Parts: sequence; C-alpha cells; structure tokens
Amino acid sequence: MSFSDVLPYEWAANVEAKGCDVKRFGWAVLLVAGCALVALGSAPVLYFEGLVWTQAKVPQVEPRPDRARGHWVDDYFLVESLDDHTFAIGEPRYYQGNYSYLLIGADRALLFDAGSGLRDIRPVVRSLTTLPVTVLPSHLHFDHVGALGRFERTALADNAHLRERIVAGELTLTRYEYLGALDRQSPPHFRVDDWWRDGEEVELGGRSVTILHTPGHTPTSVSVWEPRIGRLFVGDFLYPGELYAFLPGASLAAYEKTSRRLLWLLPVDVKLYAAHMQEPPAIPMAPVMAYADLQALLGVLASRSAASFDIQGRYPQVYPIRGPMTLATGFPWNLR
Repeated sequence: MSFSDVLPYEWAANVEAKGCDVKRFGWAVLLVAGCALVALGSAPVLYFEGLVWTQAKVPQVEPRPDRARGHWVDDYFLVESLDDHTFAIGEPRYYQGNYSYLLIGADRALLFDAGSGLRDIRPVVRSLTTLPVTVLPSHLHFDHVGALGRFERTALADNAHLRERIVAGELTLTRYEYLGALDRQSPPHFRVDDWWRDGEEVELGGRSVTILHTPGHTPTSVSVWEPRIGRLFVGDFLYPGELYAFLPGASLAAYEKTSRRLLWLLPVDVKLYAAHMQEPPAIPMAPVMAYADLQALLGVLASRSAASFDIQGRYPQVYPIRGPMTLATGFPWNLR
C-alpha cells in the first residue's frame, strides 16, 4: 500500500495494526519517527502519540458546582428539558463536560451522541422514553460513543470508507478515529443498522429531522437539524470552548466549507446545541450557541493569516473567536 492510498492518520493506524508501537522504543525513536511523520504530513498523529505518551490517564470524575439547570440522576447525569419531548443529558462531573440529546417522536426516539461510557446512559434514557431508540453519534471520538450498539438501532453518517470496514455486520473503530488511548480505552466495535445520507429526512413519528454531514472536526462528523423548531444539534463542530481542528482527521478546509454551508442554510435566530459545556461552568446547563458564533468562526477560518489575531502556541496554534470560543489548529499542510 502506498502513502497516497490513504490519509496520513489512516496510514498510521495501519502501521499500528502491524505491531509498530512507538512507545516501546523510547523518545529517541519517537523523535526520528516524528520527523518522518511531519515530512509525510502526519504531525497530528505525532502530536496525539506525544499526548498519549506523556498524559494518558484514567477518566476522572471531577467536582462541579452543585447548582445546575435540570435534575440530577445518580449524582452524575444532569437531565435538562428543552421542551416536553426533547432532553439534554449532561455529564458535568466528567472532565469533558459532555452533553447528549434525546429527541422523542410518537413512534421512536433519536439519541444524538451516546455519552462517554464512564457511566451507563441507558437507564437515564429509559426513564424518559420507552420507545425504540436509534443512537447517532456526532462523530466517533471516545467521549461520544459510549452507548453505541446498546440500544435498538445504531446509525452513522453514510460514508464509503466506514462501509468498507464492516466485518460480520460490525464496525471496529481505529486508534486515530477513536482517540480513546488518551483515557486508556480500547477502540470499540458495534453493529451499524442505518447509514444516513447528507440531507436525509428521518421521521420519528409526527416529528422529522434532517441529517447534515458537517465535516471539519472529523471527516465523518454529522449534525441534526430540526427546521420546524429552528434547532441544530451540532456536536463538536461548535461549542463554548477550544475547538479542536488539529488532531488526526481534522480539516480546516472542510471546517470552512461546512461553516459557509450552515450560514447559508440556517436562519439567523437558530439555536445551536453543542456537545460540551463551557469550562468552567458557572451553572452547568446545555451549551447553546448562536448564529453570530458561527459567523465569528467563519471569520477566523477565512482570515487566519491576519496579523490582528492574538495567536497562542506553536502546535496547536490557538486563535480567539468569540467569547470563550477559540480555534486550535495545526500546520497548514496537515489540515488541508
């Protein structure tokens, strides 16, 4: 297989599958391998492996303010009602501050994002609905796929690369797709029941949503648009914190293209529900962003070379966007 056959992070995953674990050889070999990887356009892989080498940890439940919007379940999950049939399910005691969203129709429910897996989200969901549940992750990073394969159906964004990897009806995530090594987690495998196309309408029973493929943070990122209410559930594409556009699979070009598309598609009064709360939260609550936040993101993506930006760091380089939101990027040749 030549280097041109696959993306750099996918090539690195193939190397790993053949038994080349850089951690066995120490920092000297890591440095040499790093120089080669940078030359090949794989700085995101090198950076990730450096994080794993120096910072890998077991997930910790950190204390959060006792005041919160919603009600606690098992002193861990925080359930907030957005309306009578829509719930934000937060994990404010988990260091990632995750939020998943449950959309309930007359016939079935959609769980957008599947929790971190540190605690079982199923009892929380079952306390809110007895209908069949389809789980759709916004993307395949470790903190969003905890309950994949644990409800009636699992859906993914329709993607040829993912489809090709189905073996015996199941998909196994790769190291650089999952990134769970940061928390000492192994890539999971799960059944995929539905492949949802970009623009596909999904009927829940008296309630329909539109699936939007929104690459940028990862190649297979997806969002859920509910035009009747004017809500977009956007995953990690946008949230009140540091947006990651420098790890394996990220693409600034895709981030910019998706931002332009969303600004064209969405009304100015849209509410964008994100997957991570502001850190630190004054009061834990579902993170809601606005059209102006998306405009600000596009402004940075379109003019990152401007000298007016107060850029921090070398890798990643962090650009201010708006309020607590920043954009963390890598080298231009790594993030085409």
